[in-house]
Amino acid sequence: MKISEIMKQIEEFAPLGLALSWDNSGLQIGDLNSEVENVYITLDVTSTAVQKALENECQLILSHHPLIFQQLKNITNPLYLEIIKNNLSVISLHTNLDVAEKSVNHSLAQKLGLEVIGFLSSETGATNYIIVVYCPLEDAEKIMHSAWSAGAGKIGNYYNCANKQESEGYYKASENAKPYKDSGIEGHIAETCLQFCCESFHLNDVLNAIRQNHPYETPLIYHYEVANPNPAYGLGLICKYNAEINLQDLAILVKERLNCPQVKLWTASFDLHKNINRIAICGGSGSSLISAAQKTADVLITGDISYHGFLESKIPLIDAGHFYTEYPALQLLADFVNKLQLHPFIMPQNEHLYTQHLLII
Repeated sequence: MKISEIMKQIEEFAPLGLALSWDNSGLQIGDLNSEVENVYITLDVTSTAVQKALENECQLILSHHPLIFQQLKNITNPLYLEIIKNNLSVISLHTNLDVAEKSVNHSLAQKLGLEVIGFLSSETGATNYIIVVYCPLEDAEKIMHSAWSAGAGKIGNYYNCANKQESEGYYKASENAKPYKDSGIEGHIAETCLQFCCESFHLNDVLNAIRQNHPYETPLIYHYEVANPNPAYGLGLICKYNAEINLQDLAILVKERLNCPQVKLWTASFDLHKNINRIAICGGSGSSLISAAQKTADVLITGDISYHGFLESKIPLIDAGHFYTEYPALQLLADFVNKLQLHPFIMPQNEHLYTQHLLII
């Protein structure tokens, strides 16, 4: 399979348009025409990851954290040169995978045995739009299907959503105009008003599809941003554990399920034996979601919480570390690669640079 085809499949799996504005997700190094059979999957593109990819005869490294994050002025980094020298490609799926429909956090929830209730935050890098188009009655179905095929009409867990209303259009044509079906210089026509939701990363494709299937010389199409986020995507999750569990046992469960050497438990003066009902989670660095978690959850499980993050939190926090809360997502990436009928190789947890050189003393 070519890199170009893999990139098309990524747009279905975790659209790059979902990535936050400061991020650099996508193809980092590589030729879109390169062929891929074997894929090495890792959180970070390190020298170890490159070596393991070569040992397993992989043509592509698929990572969560971007290889290239800051603007490059030259390419002298030995790691980049090694990748290029060996004709490896690198694709990184970062914040787009954090907020996707099946995300880093869904993998974390599965690993912890939690049932997902919904997203913790509606934050994504995409903008939600409403598209309104007027067309003749007989063309409505064709235009609806063309818009859906291009990506419009997804709302949460539902696809092919639209609103359809009867309307009547009036016009007066100039001498150079070509009215629909030669209906005259001035008149009116029975129409259908169609409305769709559409994410910004599908907007141009949807508008083009509507225009290509619309019979009017000058179709009447509106599109505008709306404040309502699409509930299909979001950052962090609200979950529950389908059995009684207290704060202390939850911290132990996190430590054991994620196979991490230690967790930090901030009790926020809560009783360790208090039952926990609603559990917020965010793989990686989730300090920015503490405020949201305080409104909807009894505890937040994440990583990279700062000293002041602990002190200021009004709910208990379980910090299991950036690496350990994101590592389960590698299986999500492997499942994606398997569906493409390619061969995934996952970097074992104990071979990652982080686990090899971090000592707990």
